[in-house]
Amino acid sequence: MTNETLAVLEADFKKHPVLVAGPVPAREVAAMEKAVGFSLPADYKLFVERFGGAIVGSYSVFGLRASDAMGDDESSAVAVTQRFRKQQWRGTEAWLVVSMDQAGNPFGLDQEGRVFISDHDAGVVEKVADTFEGFLRTRCLKLN
Repeated sequence: MTNETLAVLEADFKKHPVLVAGPVPAREVAAMEKAVGFSLPADYKLFVERFGGAIVGSYSVFGLRASDAMGDDESSAVAVTQRFRKQQWRGTEAWLVVSMDQAGNPFGLDQEGRVFISDHDAGVVEKVADTFEGFLRTRCLKLN
């Protein structure tokens, strides 16, 4: 993740600490990878280790902790992923669900680090970013 993106996130969380959960030990992130069944990209692992989970822009971004402003059911990306898989949302069988849009459609991170959305109403799965950082910058932070 670039220093610019980290600086924007840290500035937002400094102004609004209720939006960020807090650091997570690397060993817990490694356990999450094991539960997911694939290696997570470095930008997502850094986000989770540094911030735990957070509200970025208007999106909850799931990791291994929920901030005070997030719902109790948003503390684990693994648990959120399992819920979407149980409901048989298209695409989620191959993803870690890392966020949702305001309509409840999941954003998922695949094993290549790309981010997709499963739009239930439209019945489509679409790539929204080539990287997790790209997702944060374009969808959440509206930087480019």
